[in-house]
Amino acid sequence: MFDFLHIAWLTMNATISIIALFALFTILITEKVEKAVISMLIAGLLVVLQAFHDPNSVASSQEIAAKFIYHNTDIFAFIIWMMIISWITKDSWFFDFLSLTMVKKVKGHPIKLFFILSYLAFFLTIFISNIPSIIILAPIVVLVTKKLKLNPVVYIIWIITFANLGWAVTPISDPTTFYQAKTLWFSFWQVVSNTWVIMFTVTISSGLYLYLIFRKDLHTKPHIKKIMKLNPKDYIEDKKEAIISVSILLIVIFIILFKDLIHHYINLKLENGTITLIFAFILIAVTKNNVSKVLKKKVDFATLFFFAGLFVVVWALEYNWVIEKLAEWLVDITNWSSNLLLMMLTMWSAILSVFIDNVPYNIAMVSTLESFKTNSVVVGSAWYALAWWLNSCTSIGWAGSPIGSACNVIALWQAEKKGMVINFLKYLMIWVPLVLINSAIAYSILYFRYLF
Repeated sequence: MFDFLHIAWLTMNATISIIALFALFTILITEKVEKAVISMLIAGLLVVLQAFHDPNSVASSQEIAAKFIYHNTDIFAFIIWMMIISWITKDSWFFDFLSLTMVKKVKGHPIKLFFILSYLAFFLTIFISNIPSIIILAPIVVLVTKKLKLNPVVYIIWIITFANLGWAVTPISDPTTFYQAKTLWFSFWQVVSNTWVIMFTVTISSGLYLYLIFRKDLHTKPHIKKIMKLNPKDYIEDKKEAIISVSILLIVIFIILFKDLIHHYINLKLENGTITLIFAFILIAVTKNNVSKVLKKKVDFATLFFFAGLFVVVWALEYNWVIEKLAEWLVDITNWSSNLLLMMLTMWSAILSVFIDNVPYNIAMVSTLESFKTNSVVVGSAWYALAWWLNSCTSIGWAGSPIGSACNVIALWQAEKKGMVINFLKYLMIWVPLVLINSAIAYSILYFRYLF
């Protein structure tokens, strides 16, 4: 039974961190202040209020907060340089060629277009992560739907959902899945064999749910006559530049996909940020673009500042033990029952991932899983069920809010640039029920596979 002893561990800094997260979401829901502004202001207040203070360290609150941003520089670098590579490739009109070819193949049929774009996002994300997948696909979605006079928001939302689901299938597309596999000694094929059934099943439930929500938009008659007369090849103005930019994009994807094998066989450790940085400047040099103009026009610094602030707010929760203590409390109230623990943690993880970045949560829970195994708290098939619950359900929860993951922010930014604003609260009202449905499906699959 819950009583005040359950919150006795809360320190002043932990309380401030929780209030900061709720304040951030409350203001984001009102949409009265720009996302980057409010996230940076709240992050700054956390630093000023000494939320990162350590009495045993000479480091200041600011220095400790900055260390977390420093540890995530690979994410920032990857987003920046992948934006540049993708946008230069887009400027070569290759994406226009690809989008028009797809439209002509399905004859602009809204449901067929949904199927192609959604599962393209899902399978791309399995191999190259959801951020580059969204950077590549979002402009295509906007272009295609605008030409067909369909509702672009519907298709943007679909690719967000499917891209997030694809991230949990392999350890090479998601850094947290990679961390979990490495720490808990899971092989590549162990991850794939235990997660692909869950994630593919929830793509079906997600598709059906989204169809019911947006069925009116899917039964809109597309304006196809003029597009069917167009030749997609005519849209590639500079074939040489298109070939170069697409080739570099594919090389980047290939290296990211096989970087772990490269490290294993030739002991060369590569990071995503470094890979994309090198090839971004190669692409700028080969295409003779001006660096200043590229950085000014192709990089969305507002999104980057939003991420920086959000990382600090989430790090405050992790730094002050909020996430770990909440996980321990869930274990406590289930009275160590494997079945109840799996059900509670499956739902809890998915819902929590709607509101916070899953990186610190996953890291904290991986440590908890290690402790369970070491101390024989949860063993055997029940322990494996919990392990596969971890990365599956956090990915399910990512699509639940506009800021649930980096790809959500980037995709919605692409839509906003075209004048399509998606209401924060409306998004939550649509997606939270889907998160609960998919969590129940994930729990059912794990239960019948490991605990039944």
